[in-house]
Formats: sequence, structure tokens, C-alpha cells
Amino acid sequence: MRSVFAARTRSLAAVLSTVGVAMATTAAAQTKAPPSVLKGAYTEEQAIHGQTLYYAHCVACHGEDMAGLDQAPPLAGPQFTGVWEGETLWALVERIATMPPTQPGLLSREETVAILAYMLWFNGLPIGDVPLGTEPGVLAEMTFHAPPLVRE
Repeated sequence: MRSVFAARTRSLAAVLSTVGVAMATTAAAQTKAPPSVLKGAYTEEQAIHGQTLYYAHCVACHGEDMAGLDQAPPLAGPQFTGVWEGETLWALVERIATMPPTQPGLLSREETVAILAYMLWFNGLPIGDVPLGTEPGVLAEMTFHAPPLVRE
């Protein structure tokens, strides 16, 4: 009788241990922080490709310094960050996809994300080791943040 009880106790302990590990793994996965633009969310190659696309499709309205011309809003600096701070990268991609105004939807998602990578670089956000994804889910979980001010 005692050996049956001991075997059941060991079996119950093993099950509880497995459940505990599974719960801890699930909790860790749920609390995992989304990727951050402040830690490098795009590659140098993406930004360079985005720069080429920007000069081909965006510079006429937004200018070389991304300050915006005429009615085109700035894509860099305090006015831009004031509008887009805390917004998802997906929202930015959707906005870029409506450009140029005379030909909305002209750019592919990959091209739009490349332009966004160039905008992130131009706004002083760090380059990373992994390309910025083009999937809506990936872009929706990342938010735009201005880089912290560097004090000298």
C-alpha cells in the first residue's frame, strides 16, 4: 500500500512540476516586450534602399531635409514626432501607402517599409541587425518613439 501511495505521490509531483514549467513558459511569452525602434528595428540596407525610394517618390513634396514643403507635412523633427509618438509602425506604413497623393498605392509594402526605415534613420533611431518586417502584425506591435535627447 505504501509503495502505491509513494508512486502516486511521485507521479502527482511530476505532473505538477510539468504544469508549473508550462505555466511559467506561457507567462514569460505573454510578458515578452515587443521589439522597440529605440533598440534598432531596421537594417542599414533597408534605410539605404528607402533613401533611394524617398528621393524617387517623396522628396518633391517633403524635401531633402524631410521638413515638408507647401502642404506636405514634415517626416522628421519635433512636429513629426509630436504627431506620431506612440503610434504603431503599421499606422505609419498605412499612411505612407497613400502616397504619393497622385498615385496612392504605387509602392509595394516592401518599398513602403524601406521608406519607413529611412525615416526612422533620418529621425535618429538606431540601426539594428534584423530587417524591419513587412507583416501587419509585426508592424502593429511596434510603436514609434523619438530617440532620447543626447545631453552633452
